[in-house]
Amino acid sequence: MVKSNKGTKLLLYIFVGAVAIYLLLPLLMIMLTSVGSGSASKFPPEGLTLKWYANLGEQTQFLDAFKNSLIASTGAVLLALITGTLAALAIVQYPFPGSGILRAFFVSPMVMPKITLGIAYLILFSKMHIAGGLFALILGEAVIVLPFVLTLVGSALANLHPAHREAAADLGAGPMRIFFTITLPQLRLSLLLSGSIAFVFTFDQVEAALLLLRQDSYTLPIQLFLYMEKWQDPTIAVVSVVLIAFALALFMTIKLVLRSVPGLESLFGRRKTKGGLDQNE
Repeated sequence: MVKSNKGTKLLLYIFVGAVAIYLLLPLLMIMLTSVGSGSASKFPPEGLTLKWYANLGEQTQFLDAFKNSLIASTGAVLLALITGTLAALAIVQYPFPGSGILRAFFVSPMVMPKITLGIAYLILFSKMHIAGGLFALILGEAVIVLPFVLTLVGSALANLHPAHREAAADLGAGPMRIFFTITLPQLRLSLLLSGSIAFVFTFDQVEAALLLLRQDSYTLPIQLFLYMEKWQDPTIAVVSVVLIAFALALFMTIKLVLRSVPGLESLFGRRKTKGGLDQNE
């Protein structure tokens, strides 16, 4: 029995190691390619140099595209958080006939082809005379990521005990005060998680951005594709390394924020001891 357990653990370790290598190897190849001395992206690199990082500083179109991606993603996430939370409140806390159908309608963009949504938005926003700018992209991407917010916030609302809200109402608190003082603080985890997922999803969105934006409003993924059509140098790998660093910084920021939320120590494999010190589980 002991030998069987050891064999199972060994197979699990081998499997986990293989998956880790599969995930990390492409990232390592990108990093090495970014410091290659050749004029074309090649692995393994012929030599090592940082000139392509200096070349990225001269490519101002990438910085402009990065700013556009940040603006569009942030705007879409904020709009999706507001509308998704309000929709979840209406559907979960104040259900009405047909609320299930309305929920399915709100979640439908998750399963619809993004190119189809992009074409639909292009037709609609062209009629509204707002196609071509970041505002149109923000509206379109907010609808695409709305299902993430509605699903996570809706699940959190469904698990909230109504006793706190009922007690506040008995003490004379109105609906707005109950929401901001009782309900909203209990939704901060689901709002943070859904907002993070939505931000990552919208940041590298291509289909809608390609159809809705003018050339002066291109986001980073589109600018990368356009650059690759003309050049095959390691600058693309450099941009990828910068995006990896950005994603890691975002992840660490979210982790630090989650650590500050009471009762979430278990998410990081830590618990409080009787003396108040952190201890690994």
